[in-house]
Amino acid sequence: MNKSHVISIESLEDLNQAILRFTEDLRQTLEELKAARHRADEAFSQQYPAYWRKETRLAERQLNEAKDQLSAKTSTARPDDQPAASEEKKRLRRAETRLRICNEKLRRSKEWSLKISRECDQLLGPLTDVLDQCDSVLPVAATELRALIGHLKDYTDQNASD
Repeated sequence: MNKSHVISIESLEDLNQAILRFTEDLRQTLEELKAARHRADEAFSQQYPAYWRKETRLAERQLNEAKDQLSAKTSTARPDDQPAASEEKKRLRRAETRLRICNEKLRRSKEWSLKISRECDQLLGPLTDVLDQCDSVLPVAATELRALIGHLKDYTDQNASD
């Protein structure tokens, strides 16, 4: 019978421990990535559009108030009595500008919502695949390596007694 000369199996034990640590670290990192993906998807698909819808309603309300104030300032019984309404006109222009900006931001937030949602969905598949590897393949490999280490220990013990 051929004999092998096994000097040390410590490096294999170190490898086994490294595989187990790597699996845990990878699992934790993947869970953090999944959570970040979920937060990004939620922010772009729900929070940002909701924020800009709210801001658009507020801008519309401010525009209507500015129009009302300008109208109240400029409506008089006689044309000669019209007071200067420069502040009200400035306020109206600012309100119109703000409403345009809010409408543009709302439109863009809807576009980004679709893009980010698509990207997040595409990322979820590979993340899940790697997570499955952490939950099945790597632990099985560590278990098999542990069994091989056990066989090597038995072999070295047997050779030591011969």
